[in-house]
Amino acid sequence: MSKKNIALISGGNSGEYQISISSGKEVVKTIDNNKFNVYPIILRGKDWYFKTETNEHIQIDKTDFSLTLNGTKILFDAVFDAIHGTPGEDGMLQGYLDMMSIPYTSCNHTVSALTFHKGFCNMIVREVNVVNVAKSLLFTSDENPDFDNIISEIGLPCFVKPVRSGSSVGVSKAKTKEELMLAMERAFQVDSEIMVEQFIKGRELTCGTSNLPQFPKTLPLAEIISKHEFFDYETKYNGSLNQEVIPAPISDELTQQIQKISELLYKKLRCSGIVRFDYIVTEKDEIYFLEVNTIPGMTGESIVPKMAQKAGFSTTDLYTLLINNVLNK
Repeated sequence: MSKKNIALISGGNSGEYQISISSGKEVVKTIDNNKFNVYPIILRGKDWYFKTETNEHIQIDKTDFSLTLNGTKILFDAVFDAIHGTPGEDGMLQGYLDMMSIPYTSCNHTVSALTFHKGFCNMIVREVNVVNVAKSLLFTSDENPDFDNIISEIGLPCFVKPVRSGSSVGVSKAKTKEELMLAMERAFQVDSEIMVEQFIKGRELTCGTSNLPQFPKTLPLAEIISKHEFFDYETKYNGSLNQEVIPAPISDELTQQIQKISELLYKKLRCSGIVRFDYIVTEKDEIYFLEVNTIPGMTGESIVPKMAQKAGFSTTDLYTLLINNVLNK
């Protein structure tokens, strides 16, 4: 059987660009080259290119998403989507690939767009009614927010988040009115729409969830322990500032409850591939939904590959299952 051509796409147009590039490099190093011909493609704005070993940039033909190397036109059997943020996690790339009839490893364009918007995602999860969702208020950059009213509604401390951003880019914890004002200003530098969310005190737990054949529906849970006040950008990508405990040191009952919630949300949100659901669990074991990551990190520091390894699957196994899942559909 001939090897399939796989476009490994990384980069993107967000503050997560470098993390995505790192994820892409990790996949290239670890993927099974006996099964796949892998072509690393970098996207940055309108610049879509294949980078050769001599650092030459060969442009992708966007009319059919093809690459011409040494006079030979290469078409791709599938795309491994390693872009965190726009356009690879918010549905834009998926919509383009759908028009090209090229399968990809992430959720479809509708699911990606809805889940990437934290406010819309919270609304849907709240309607599913299987897990608590913290109170929040949405604001656009053309509004004049009433800070006293926000504090009355949400309380202090609270979190301020751009609604379309990952890796905690632009996220702040505000403890005073002055900090709230600065936090909202900072978040608006990242996105034109932001969310002010109630602070829930508790432990941060996360659950990898998938629909991959011959693979667990849910992976061993991880507890994330940050040396900062919350799991911010710096903490996420600096191993000395965080600790990830896998499996999470919680009761079997609570573990099963979170796994069941994750399976239900995965199904209700129409996810595909492998995603990661994040939660806060209070002292009373109340479970609060935080967010879903439809393209979780794939670097050596990333949580999902560590979860998979704990379940007995190498990172290479995980990549092969992800690709075969879309090739076989």
